[in-house]
Amino acid sequence: MEQLTAHQLAEWEEYNKLDPIGEWRNDHRLAYICNTISNLAISIHAKKGTKMTDIKDFMIEWDKPIIQGADKATQSVEDMKKAMLGIASTQNKKMKNRTTPPKMLNK
Repeated sequence: MEQLTAHQLAEWEEYNKLDPIGEWRNDHRLAYICNTISNLAISIHAKKGTKMTDIKDFMIEWDKPIIQGADKATQSVEDMKKAMLGIASTQNKKMKNRTTPPKMLNK
């Protein structure tokens, strides 16, 4: 970077607009693959008239909140603890009701 002139830097910036490199391009490639797989599944398994997906449906928008209107997490630490304890309790009940021991790997 120290040896680039302002002119060369401007050229690279313009080139990046034509053929982007980096994370955005990777996100776009993944969205393209997801879109293709999704549309194949829709065309094979969905009812007639089901709307096909678009690449935009799979693009991550990093500058927007995941939930529209949410600027920060709304779940408290206590709520998170309760949720995790509920999951653990359910798993413990499943383990107690088991009639056979779990299969061991590499016995």
